[in-house]
Amino acid sequence: MSVGSPLVFRPSFAQRSMAVLLFAGSWLVGVRALAQILERLPVLRASLKVAAAASEPTWSFWIAITAAIGAVVAGGLLLIGTLLGLLLVEGSQVLVDELGLSVEHNALPAPLARKLGAGRLLWKRISRVERSGPFFVLRGGGDPGQSGPQDPTLRFLMVDELERLVLMVLERSPNLKHE
Repeated sequence: MSVGSPLVFRPSFAQRSMAVLLFAGSWLVGVRALAQILERLPVLRASLKVAAAASEPTWSFWIAITAAIGAVVAGGLLLIGTLLGLLLVEGSQVLVDELGLSVEHNALPAPLARKLGAGRLLWKRISRVERSGPFFVLRGGGDPGQSGPQDPTLRFLMVDELERLVLMVLERSPNLKHE
């Protein structure tokens, strides 16, 4: 049996550009918000000291300081999330050949890429195609006659010609379960 060259599905230029713009915009907004918080923090600290010296209640200042710290933590998590999203869009590709389908996340370290859905499934092992959050998900376990290692769950964010890819999966997967 001869195996031809695989089809490669990647995000389009427009999809990659949108991911870069979202990433850059969130970083600019995040840096500006952090600068504003750091600019106001000394004023809050001085106001807290004045209120404490005058024996006035300081709980409102503590709430403002806690909210500022919470905003910095939430903004940091958001910025890390946008970076991860950019890396998933930029470095992802779906390879389709005669034997099966592979998802690669080349911009991420191998253990993190596997955790986020990189791997390979044979056509007969694909059991479900679904959407989970922002990801398109291909689940393994479609061939009930085989036992062995657990099939990976493949995930990717977006590719150009997604309809074509889904139709290929539907056509070539004999054990696909429809719900």
